[in-house]
Amino acid sequence: MGKAPQWPASAWPANPWRVVGRSVQGASHARGGVPNQDAIQWFPESGVGPPLILSLSDGHGSPRNFRSDVGAQFAVEEVTNLMRELLLASQPDPSKLSTIKRTAEERLPSEIVRRWRAAVARHLKDNPITEAELATLEKRRDPKARRAIEKDPHLAYGATLLSVLITSGFILYMQLGDGDILTVADNGEVMRPMTRDPRLMANETTSLCMDEAWREVQIKFQALYGPHPALILLSTDGYANSFVNEDAFLKVGSDMLDILHTDGLEVVEQNLSGWLEDASRAGSGDDITMGIVFPEAILSAPVPAPPPVVQLPKPRRKRTASRTTIAPKTSSQPVPDKAQPSAPPVEAAPPKETVFPEKVTHEAVKEKVQDQDGPAVPPVDATPEAALPTESASEHAEATPATPPDARPAEPPSRPRIELIKNEDRPREPSKKLPDIFYDD
Repeated sequence: MGKAPQWPASAWPANPWRVVGRSVQGASHARGGVPNQDAIQWFPESGVGPPLILSLSDGHGSPRNFRSDVGAQFAVEEVTNLMRELLLASQPDPSKLSTIKRTAEERLPSEIVRRWRAAVARHLKDNPITEAELATLEKRRDPKARRAIEKDPHLAYGATLLSVLITSGFILYMQLGDGDILTVADNGEVMRPMTRDPRLMANETTSLCMDEAWREVQIKFQALYGPHPALILLSTDGYANSFVNEDAFLKVGSDMLDILHTDGLEVVEQNLSGWLEDASRAGSGDDITMGIVFPEAILSAPVPAPPPVVQLPKPRRKRTASRTTIAPKTSSQPVPDKAQPSAPPVEAAPPKETVFPEKVTHEAVKEKVQDQDGPAVPPVDATPEAALPTESASEHAEATPATPPDARPAEPPSRPRIELIKNEDRPREPSKKLPDIFYDD
């Protein structure tokens, strides 16, 4: 296949993008001893770009396509090399997006099919189809299927293809056959960049092994003049087929964005295989492969520490002649400079028991922190001696702004919790749905 093309590391400066992906054997294949017939590959191997290339392929797995696992591996290898060569061709002036778009649309479909068939031909030369393979096929299907393979051995390698190329100036999507490509915006809106082929129903799909397969290749070119996707998700059809409807599947895109933003890349890397295995086991039973591409900027930032509980400010008294005593003025209160022989002395209320209007006690603040169901209400004495005169209250209001009665300390945002599925000790798959959203085996 030749030496892999190279280009300067500084050729495509941009904010970093990352890729994460996994491929798991289907539950039904594990029971039947059938190998995983999906394949996934990304470039560069570090998973950091741009440029960044992510490719998936799904081997058909029918009795007639008994070498589809090899065909899927050829598909991701050849499309990765082809995308890299497209980058080299546009290297002199990557700003000429119209030229790159035209080259991709006119040359990539036929070129990927030609290269895949060439890789299959090389493999057949070194590994001819055996009589045992043909006999097994005839036993599982019929003599007609055997004759079809003898006429065109490429059919044994049939596979689909999904690929995306991310650069600082554009994104290029490629698809042949079933499978799904989703884009997710910053606000969580999920879209399909490719037009869905209405012919692909149930297990029907177009394939690299078809005659004139190049006619079935879809190309979508997106210039990054404005906002780019916050996440791009590629998956083989075994994942979407595990959901009861389109809406349940599309929600995976926004949920995956939320998990990356809230919990970080490490959580996805550690649990993605488990999520896919759960989906296959409870849903389609097919092999499932998923790849996710996203800018590093969406990853979660360190969770800030909860803000300290700030006690409400205590009101300051205004030093005036009328505030020389904390007891309220009443008819029995002694008047300065005048004798009151018959009036009994009035004891001043202890300062700790005096409650001013709009004042919140230390105990009330503690109550508010412990009980967030409602605002703390300062205790007020029922006796008249517990209240200050009207003029004192107005002076206090001028001295210190009143705190709204329903004010409460700021709360840190709640951290979304990844729930568990089937009581297993691992985060549930990103649809956050119970297993009954899947089709039964």
